[in-house]
Amino acid sequence: MNRRVHRKPWALAAALTVATLAAGCSGTPDGPTREPSSAPPVTAEPAPVAESVAKYNALTADLVAALEARMPDITWSVDDPARLSRIDDGRCMLAPRSMKSSADIVEPSRSFEDVFAVADPVLKEHGFPSFDGIDPVPGGWVVTRSTDAAGATVTIRSKFPAYLDVTVPVKSEKCDTSEIPEGGK
Repeated sequence: MNRRVHRKPWALAAALTVATLAAGCSGTPDGPTREPSSAPPVTAEPAPVAESVAKYNALTADLVAALEARMPDITWSVDDPARLSRIDDGRCMLAPRSMKSSADIVEPSRSFEDVFAVADPVLKEHGFPSFDGIDPVPGGWVVTRSTDAAGATVTIRSKFPAYLDVTVPVKSEKCDTSEIPEGGK
């Protein structure tokens, strides 16, 4: 058997494998170029409910204003009212009112690049690190999140429509939604 003929299929297969791997490793031109986000360690104690409601509703309002300014054809409205719930480890978690967009934001935001551009300064102003990219989430969702020193996590996820929500541990004995001030719901 001719060794030269025998080597050619192997060389072709090797070249195709290298080309395929190189194509898979390169960034897509319209995809995000950042790494998935990772939460910093929690270093602050939970705040009282009323204080947390005011703080994180302000964050949500500022994020919505920035997103609407960047993508004026897409509006945001309240999706769910604020609520408190006790989680398995006994902590009381606040979910301030969540927001929903009028349209999907993935394509209009250039795969969240515009979200990062306008949201990261708002996050910094409110004591959060930058979003740092898209998290690997199954099911076609595009998700980014950031967590502050108190353990509050702000998430923007889109799969038509988009949602913006925050969860934060709070100091509460009863952990009852009635503790949320009327204006914060």
